[in-house]
Amino acid sequence: MEKGVKIISEALVKSVTCKDDKLEIQLKDGRLVKTDHIVAAVGLEPNVDLAKSAGLEVDSDFGGYRVNAELQARSNIWVAGDAACFYDIRLGRRRVEHHDHAVVSGRLAGENMTGASKPYWHQSMFWSDLGPDVGYEAIGIVDSSLPTVGVFAKATAKDTPKAATEKSGTGIRSESETEDTAVSPVASSTPTPAVEQHKDNYGKGVIFYLRDKVVVGIILWNVFNRMPIARKIIKDGEEHADLNEVAKLFNIHED
Repeated sequence: MEKGVKIISEALVKSVTCKDDKLEIQLKDGRLVKTDHIVAAVGLEPNVDLAKSAGLEVDSDFGGYRVNAELQARSNIWVAGDAACFYDIRLGRRRVEHHDHAVVSGRLAGENMTGASKPYWHQSMFWSDLGPDVGYEAIGIVDSSLPTVGVFAKATAKDTPKAATEKSGTGIRSESETEDTAVSPVASSTPTPAVEQHKDNYGKGVIFYLRDKVVVGIILWNVFNRMPIARKIIKDGEEHADLNEVAKLFNIHED
């Protein structure tokens, strides 16, 4: 509400009509919402019509063209970006709809067309700013059906997307389009603070998504430019007895 956003929870759309230059959204519970515009963020469905004439395999679970580790669908045909259903050695077969993935996989497919024969190892990331004070960066499988563990710390004025972009001097704060990996990250020695009064702003943290006790997805909430560390955690594919200790790698307890 502070930013002029109203969230309507537990809402299912029944119908949408245009009346008097306004869009009327009829919800299934009887509520009526009137607005000027509608933005529908529902994902996409790859166009696989080419598969029929070219003899390419389409993945029945995720959609898109099934490719091998080198993004090759068949001899002399490579597929990259949203349309490619590739095998992730850590996370299993996937189809990813991120800008970062399209850039890196497209570049690799181009190299392999020239005979590079390189496998696709990149863990793509995505990010969004929910206003000047809240932003996140995410990687891996961030599925709400998975067990999650969140470790949060007190936020300061520098822990905002606005501050992060001002510090970097660019409009894009992350190094999303690189293959960087973490280089000996140094964990903060500051102990995890106990939850205090509600007046304290625990506005930054790390959320881990687990599958079979292994971290398969990470969201960095108001923690910026630490994606190489997140990539390394997923790449290692290890079980962690205490995720509070893993969160320290992101230095979230720094002032």
